[in-house]
Amino acid sequence: MNNIELRELLVEKYDYKNSQVDGVVKQITEFPPKVAAAFENWINTGEMDDTEVEGYTAKAILDKKPMKVVAAYLTLGWLGKDPIQAKIFLNKREIRNSAAQNKF
Repeated sequence: MNNIELRELLVEKYDYKNSQVDGVVKQITEFPPKVAAAFENWINTGEMDDTEVEGYTAKAILDKKPMKVVAAYLTLGWLGKDPIQAKIFLNKREIRNSAAQNKF
């Protein structure tokens, strides 16, 4: 799949906005080989395999944080490039329904 087809797929099927999709495509093209293979498998079959980076799989990331499947693969790629910052993000607790979140 070329970048134009990937861009169209992300916009049409996975609800990415035109304003953000080019950055997402760029990140996907920079995936390490094993993450690229896992992502391609998911795009083609709809099934997430057990490819692991720094102890995480795409499914484990989705279980930990609410995000789109594509974002879970982006996070796997991030774990490969910058594991310390990616793990900080993954281990950060979400604050929901908090007064700190509400702007008065």
